[in-house]
Amino acid sequence: MKRNRIALLVFILLAAVTAWLWFGKSSTSLKGELRDFAVADTAVIDKIFLADKDGHSATITRVNPDTWLVNNKYIARKDAVDNLLYTIKAVEVRSPVGKNLYNNTMKLMAAKSVKIEIYEGQKILKTYYVGHPTMDNLGTFMYLENSTVPFITHIPGFNGFLSSRYISNEAEWRDKAIFRIDPRTITDVLVRDFLRPHRSFELERQADSSYMVMKLDDKTPVKPLDVTKVRTFLSAFRDTYFERLDHAISKKVRDSVLAAGSFSEIRVRMEDGKEKMLTCFRKPVSQGSRLQIDFEGKDLPFDYDRFYAIMTGDTSMLVCQYFHFDRIFKDPRNFLPGKDIVPAQQRFE
Repeated sequence: MKRNRIALLVFILLAAVTAWLWFGKSSTSLKGELRDFAVADTAVIDKIFLADKDGHSATITRVNPDTWLVNNKYIARKDAVDNLLYTIKAVEVRSPVGKNLYNNTMKLMAAKSVKIEIYEGQKILKTYYVGHPTMDNLGTFMYLENSTVPFITHIPGFNGFLSSRYISNEAEWRDKAIFRIDPRTITDVLVRDFLRPHRSFELERQADSSYMVMKLDDKTPVKPLDVTKVRTFLSAFRDTYFERLDHAISKKVRDSVLAAGSFSEIRVRMEDGKEKMLTCFRKPVSQGSRLQIDFEGKDLPFDYDRFYAIMTGDTSMLVCQYFHFDRIFKDPRNFLPGKDIVPAQQRFE
């Protein structure tokens, strides 16, 4: 009886030691890996480089606490930056990849993954690879550079995968704002309508902070001005966006669009002497156009919902909506008091 008790105690002691050694070793190694993906203080990050297997790459650089640039060319989308920084801070390991999945996981990540490098100054804080989602779409495969095993990661409390937050395509990072200007800083706005000169005008802020609107076709001022309409017009430049970049446009179509000439031009000048210019072109009707023919069954000469635009200093072909720009494409008579005599809907008369 006594021998049995001693044997049992020895067995329990050995089992406890074995468990402590096994789980202690595993826990220590996993804890180190688990903490390795995250950067606790994202305020120190000033540059992030992302690249995928298809040749796309994007470097986002902090300009100030609220602004990041993508590839030193465009302002980066704030929502995308905030999403990525939060992910970098909150990502955790859900579990290591088991031996049965190791080879297949590494093969898939070698074929399709996004590499991310996180910098503080010239120092690389983290380098890891972001792969595909798990079967349940609640985890994401990631591999820390120089690690011994890939992991399934997640953000606690978030039901979804993280791959889509690691954007490597410059175009997807680009902020869609064309004009994001404080109306109080605008000193001059010129809107030219080359097809209908009577709709061209220039709005100028005077020395006494009042405004003057000049019709460009006959050089006569619009009087009396409705100040509320002027302020509403200027407020449009606080948040004017394009819909998307047209990457699919062929060289033939692009050349044809440019050769046809622009139908409008918008120039905005600010107090600091800077100016922005947008040149607008008719967009040909395509399979994606909502309207293909007119009420008589004839082919429309151009897309009645969208147009192309190019910002000065940029070659990107922007797709914009007429509906959104009706706030800017105004007849100068609409600055007069009373009801607009030329409704915005009559944009093609």
